[in-house]
Amino acid sequence: MKETYQELMRKKKRFIIVAIIFAFLFYFMLPISLSLFPEKMNQTSFIPGVSWAWVYAFLQFIMIWLLGFIYHQKSKKLDEVIEQMIQEE
Repeated sequence: MKETYQELMRKKKRFIIVAIIFAFLFYFMLPISLSLFPEKMNQTSFIPGVSWAWVYAFLQFIMIWLLGFIYHQKSKKLDEVIEQMIQEE
């Protein structure tokens, strides 16, 4: 049981680290892209009157909500597995 629990914690830690790295990279790509490609980021996007920089900024909100939702789903599954392990013991 101890090995199973440790494996679950490794999977959880791996997911959290990957999610944090992805979130930071996604977040810092906005200022980097604004400094490297200012003319492209200031062009009008597929939404009239809205630049690509604003589209990317709004995508950051969506990305954080999706990461939170995915984390919530994964933690629910992890809690269920831990509850089953407790019931078996």
